[in-house]
Amino acid sequence: MNKHQQSFARLVTQSFSFFGYMLKNLPSIVFWGIRVKDIKLDSCHTTLPFNWRTKNPFKSIYFAALCGAAELSSGLLCKLHLAGNGNFSMLVVDMNAQFIKKANTPILMKCEDGRRVKETLAGLSKQGDVATLKTIIHGHDSHNETVAKFEITWSFKRK
Repeated sequence: MNKHQQSFARLVTQSFSFFGYMLKNLPSIVFWGIRVKDIKLDSCHTTLPFNWRTKNPFKSIYFAALCGAAELSSGLLCKLHLAGNGNFSMLVVDMNAQFIKKANTPILMKCEDGRRVKETLAGLSKQGDVATLKTIIHGHDSHNETVAKFEITWSFKRK
């Protein structure tokens, strides 16, 4: 990890300023209580609690909260690889979700596509280059059973 990536990883896992940034720009993440458990160059794991803020009338986690935790997991992994590597824009251009099992315990979202993110960004060498990448995120309950699978496609453009 370069020094910018180390700083970014510290920021999202330990910093009160990251909480403030989320409160200002993505308040639903703060409301739902989503946290970054771990972030490395190869993976990002986020946690989503099962409580009154995330629960739907069917006594499971609201699908939008699950999607938010999944998007944060893959988005932060992409941002980690962008840190200190030039000026890029990124945007979600597609999303697919499969809800496999009722989510009624805390959920751990795992995006482990760091190598693929790095390869995709390496192909964007000159200004105006564009690429897309489909990231895969798996949501696991407290019994380590898969409750959901997400495919989030990101578009990147070198500025």
